Amino acid sequence: MSKNGDKLTKCAEHGVWTSLPAPPAGQKPLDFSAIDADENQRIVSSRKMSFAMVGCSGDPETQTDTETVAAAITAANDTSFFYHLGDIIYIEKGSDATADSSTGGDTPALWNSQFYAPYMNYPKRVVSIPGNHDGKSTSITNYFEAFCSDASKWPVPWTGNTVDQRPAMIQPYVYWRLDTPLAYIVGLCSNIANGGMLDDPTVYRDFTRGQQYQWLVGELKTVAAANSQNSPQRAVLLAVHYPPYSGASNFNVRGDPSQGPTPNASNAPYLAVALQQAFADGGQRPDAIFSAHAHLFQRLTYTFADGTVMPCLVAGCGGHSPLEVLAELCDGETGASQVTPFPAVTPGSFQFPAGDSAQVEYYVDNNSDDSEFGFLKVTIEARTLTCQFIGATSHKTLDEFKLDLDSHKYQ
Repeated sequence: MSKNGDKLTKCAEHGVWTSLPAPPAGQKPLDFSAIDADENQRIVSSRKMSFAMVGCSGDPETQTDTETVAAAITAANDTSFFYHLGDIIYIEKGSDATADSSTGGDTPALWNSQFYAPYMNYPKRVVSIPGNHDGKSTSITNYFEAFCSDASKWPVPWTGNTVDQRPAMIQPYVYWRLDTPLAYIVGLCSNIANGGMLDDPTVYRDFTRGQQYQWLVGELKTVAAANSQNSPQRAVLLAVHYPPYSGASNFNVRGDPSQGPTPNASNAPYLAVALQQAFADGGQRPDAIFSAHAHLFQRLTYTFADGTVMPCLVAGCGGHSPLEVLAELCDGETGASQVTPFPAVTPGSFQFPAGDSAQVEYYVDNNSDDSEFGFLKVTIEARTLTCQFIGATSHKTLDEFKLDLDSHKYQ
């Protein structure tokens, strides 16, 4: 249970903002060709790219569902890479596991059992953003070693990996940009505080002066300029572990930074507010946003006042058991399941900009008729973004949409 003044909230994250190692000077994006030149050339030649996405794959008690999802991603053998949306390993069960006072320590053994072993048969590269469980002060060291290794060491495996010879990834930092032939993928680090934060609210009273926020604005300006000069344009995708939008009944608390114990949380905006301001300051909206954190699947549509749409996917169904229930309330009780489409749940006092709205179009949770873990297969071809949610057990496409990347409307 989290305490904020006289207010008690049972479902708020217990994590407090955790400082990270300083970003590298002159941080540059990672070009996909640097980690898989052959696959990069195949994409260039075919003008088509597919990749897998999901988060929350680790489980400290059983790897059964993690292994099922990993096998399903491997079976979809036309993916060029796997982009993990965070929470790769877990030290222990429960929301307290994100607090620095939680028991246990991060060790290579957890990475071997929860990540390397399940994915040892996946032949392509795995890149990622950190989730709140990866971002603990006791966890982030191993994350850097596994995913932010020095580029001069490529393709040497992390010494903690005793399972296979998968190279330690050479992502430049915990927030970073991946450049592929058909898409720019901007990955953020939302830290471990309730609702997700880009920057330390104790340091930055004005969130727009935060280090990660300003980096994000700079990246958006860069890709906007590149797309204005080059043809064909590349898709602009945003990945962030905490979801900025959700239909979960308890998102009124879980999406509100002020409900957690982080000092000066009143200085932290709602994640959706920080992102929308960055889109405006950077002159670039992403074509879609991909998140995890909640252990289920949701597809939301954000509709702007001008009629264009931005799909927002929550895919935290990578294997951490059990699947959550979307209608679970903050007190642990379960409300009535909602029939799609229905409006997104707004955290705290958040209000959408005039004319904007968001609604849940589809979801899979523990109470769904088609309940199962799964992953996203994202495909870009001929200026169309196709997203399929594929069940890990059934191998069926349970949900799918196609987005025209020029009109920003569904096909």
